[in-house]
Amino acid sequence: MKKLTLALLVALILLSPVFAQGGEEKTTKVKSYTVNVASAFAPEGPIHDVIVNFKNQVESESNDRIKVVIHSSGSLGGEREIVEGLSAGTIEMGAQGIMDLTLYAPEYTVFEEPFVIRDLDHLNKFWNTIGVDLNNKASEKTNIITAGYMIRGARMITANTPIVSPEDFKGLKFRLPSLPVRIKVFEAMGAIPTVVDFPEVYMALKTGTVDAQENPPETIYSYKYYEAQKYLIRSSHVYSTARYQISQKWFENLSQEDQDLILKAWKDASAKVRSEVPDPDAVYIEKLKAAGMQVIEPNMEEFRTLAEPVMAEFDDSMWLPGLRQEIMAL
Repeated sequence: MKKLTLALLVALILLSPVFAQGGEEKTTKVKSYTVNVASAFAPEGPIHDVIVNFKNQVESESNDRIKVVIHSSGSLGGEREIVEGLSAGTIEMGAQGIMDLTLYAPEYTVFEEPFVIRDLDHLNKFWNTIGVDLNNKASEKTNIITAGYMIRGARMITANTPIVSPEDFKGLKFRLPSLPVRIKVFEAMGAIPTVVDFPEVYMALKTGTVDAQENPPETIYSYKYYEAQKYLIRSSHVYSTARYQISQKWFENLSQEDQDLILKAWKDASAKVRSEVPDPDAVYIEKLKAAGMQVIEPNMEEFRTLAEPVMAEFDDSMWLPGLRQEIMAL
């Protein structure tokens, strides 16, 4: 009996390094991994800088245990594909606008509709108060965590004729994304809304399929719309935000240490770039001027007056009751 016990003990001692080695190998595989960030934005400018800063911080603080790969300009799909991937857990992280809300929680989209946000101070105040609660509630429907934001800027109009009043919109084929509120608002202003997918906007402008469009100055510059459009109309009718997001299904499988590291890196990266570039519009308007665009300063009161009845209709049919008024009262 003693001989059998001794033999078993020797066998266990001999096998223990093998088990230990296997355990160490498994732990290494779990802890070292690559993260993909799918971005709908161009690989330049402050929106992209946030992602680069995030990558640098995560890789540095994890001693390169976590690698971050950036896929910019929609190379893994447009905003819809990014959002669907984040929700399903097939994409780890992404940078996009509000497509997650548009698809899964449209009652919260009002902050990116015409004439709700007044200026940059109002936008930042929103994201640090009402917007925090909004993102948390939305994540329950989307399975997506919003970890940071960067100001894209105010959406402005480009055209080959000056637009200073609603009269100037009459007969203009105006490119818009497939967003019902914005389509109705610009119809009320006299434009002829024409839905064109974002990747096709440049050619639509060049070929005359559409006469005008609206986007933040950063987008207008990055995608070279100035090559097809002469005038930049500072309508500032919508303030757009880039949001940095995480798949909840993927995130919940990480260690608490890695969750904290990633959340902090997004927060730090977005705060750093916002402090460095508090007003991206000022930067890109100058670049657009240098590229040959003429800047028009319209009086937007007439436009607001025409938009208000349309917005009131959607208060009742789409958005969370009172949300638009709560945001505007900030």
